[in-house]
Amino acid sequence: MEHELIAYYEKSLSDSEKKEVERWINAHPSHLKTFEDIVFLWKNSKQNSVFRLYDKNKAWEKIQSEINLSHFEPSQKTKALSSIWWQLGAAAAILAFIILLPLYFNKSKKHEQFTASESQKRITLKDKSNIILFPKTTLTLDPDFYKKTRTVTLKGNAFFDISKNPDKPFIVHSNDLIVEVLGTSFTIKQGSEFNTVFVHKGKVRAIHNGQSITATAKQKIIKDNKTQSLYLENMKADIEAILQSQTLKVKDIRIDSLSHILESLYNIEIKMSPNIKEKKITSTYFLGTETLSKLWKILL
Repeated sequence: MEHELIAYYEKSLSDSEKKEVERWINAHPSHLKTFEDIVFLWKNSKQNSVFRLYDKNKAWEKIQSEINLSHFEPSQKTKALSSIWWQLGAAAAILAFIILLPLYFNKSKKHEQFTASESQKRITLKDKSNIILFPKTTLTLDPDFYKKTRTVTLKGNAFFDISKNPDKPFIVHSNDLIVEVLGTSFTIKQGSEFNTVFVHKGKVRAIHNGQSITATAKQKIIKDNKTQSLYLENMKADIEAILQSQTLKVKDIRIDSLSHILESLYNIEIKMSPNIKEKKITSTYFLGTETLSKLWKILL
């Protein structure tokens, strides 16, 4: 499987082979971790010139060839044994160095991490991308961020305004959903029932379990956590400012207009009595701290 995973990373698989690998990666969180570890080691073996100088098999063969008892006469047994033990010790040290060398390079590469605790956190990455982390959210950058790709892992909810770079796609791992973009703005919202990607500008592709959906501005990609399926919907209202501020502030808005905003935010369908559609309300609602049921009590 290692060869297929490396070929997938190098983008040398056919479309059918690529789908098979993606299905395997998304089947279980441990598969994704295995894929990331293999790619990490593969990158090290290609990029570290010191690592490339050593070949474990060749090194071991050379050591074995040098430790050959046939080179010693019977009268030289004592001297030979002493020499053998010395060479074996040296061989063990060399092999340990060869085996541990990649680990040294892996350890030296640290994952840069950003965390928002109780309030929003705005960050600008070295590629000039701007990100807003909402409360209780963590963003982790891949150690090789901005080499071939700009890969990050998201735990929580965040707004992304990604700088355009066709040669280095921006990839977000959001739970078991993979989101790929070149340059655009979007928001990822993780929930118990749905994981949602709201696209504000540009184009976004989401991948999960062999499924792939592309969305453009004013569309959203929804992953149903129960059925594990992906589907595409048009947003019924412009909610970019609401998602960025995580605040829904309305003044003299009709209930039917508010329902379109809530349907876009929560992936729900609201049915209401005709006699309340024209009712107007004024209120402020904080997305990160209040539940939808509590919102209805406040508004209605």
